[in-house]
Amino acid sequence: MRPKKVIIAALCLATLAALERLHSFQNGGFTPSKLISYLPSTSAPPPPEIDSLLDQSFRFLGKGGTSFVFLGEDEKTVLKLFKHQHLTYKSFLRKVAFPGTADAMRIKKLLSGQKKNAHKGQDFFFNSCRLAYDELREETGLIYLCLQPNSHFARSVELIDSWGIRYTIDLSRTEFAIQKKTELFFPHLDSLHLQGRTEEIKHTIDAFLLNVVRRCQKGIGDRDPNLLINFGCIDGIVVEFDLGSYYLNPELANPLQTSKELYFSSYALQKWLEKHSPDLLDYLLDRICKVAQQNEILP
Repeated sequence: MRPKKVIIAALCLATLAALERLHSFQNGGFTPSKLISYLPSTSAPPPPEIDSLLDQSFRFLGKGGTSFVFLGEDEKTVLKLFKHQHLTYKSFLRKVAFPGTADAMRIKKLLSGQKKNAHKGQDFFFNSCRLAYDELREETGLIYLCLQPNSHFARSVELIDSWGIRYTIDLSRTEFAIQKKTELFFPHLDSLHLQGRTEEIKHTIDAFLLNVVRRCQKGIGDRDPNLLINFGCIDGIVVEFDLGSYYLNPELANPLQTSKELYFSSYALQKWLEKHSPDLLDYLLDRICKVAQQNEILP
């Protein structure tokens, strides 16, 4: 092969590799193979309205730490498909063995890593999802949750990535969640602020506080109450659409503990109010104090 042809071939291969990496980046690393579950299958019919919600195509919207997120044609329905490769603790120590006491140290290190990363694993994540569905459905905008492959969903659902490439997946081979589409929390506040709608900003503050209070009253903690990326607004309600950070913590039902949770969870909101609407910062802090005094949040 002539040098010129070799160079052209090398450039073509490099271009294809770069395009593949760009495609993977812009689609959050999505591939259908990452959705396949190895849990045992069941057969459980869902509520009747679920099948109709799945009777549409879904376009790539984004990704989280544990899921790929797709938006339905109706612009109201979100389909979350879980990343199985991120739900299992991985370590090269699983694949090796050392002689004598060195292997005991390997096992100790492996167990320590498993404990440290337990909140990122499948057990914690699925338990969190169950808490969200059983106890916090309104607070998370959850419509339906499937945590085990279900033969009822032996149907094809079309997914469209950010490049317009279409995929057909079999929902009976994976787990998924269906949620309501929300507007991100701070863009919603920004829009209200630009329009001078102060009373609606107050209502949004109250709606956020109510979300946290209801969770605390049910004795449920949240490892990642990040207002910047995990909360949204829909129809006057604030929801936390991230499903993977909930755990049981009965102490939070104590009003003093609830007020502490409110204060730290609202830190980003406090900073936004300091910049855009300082007068409403006192409104927020006053609401939090009323929780500590066991008074109502909303007027």
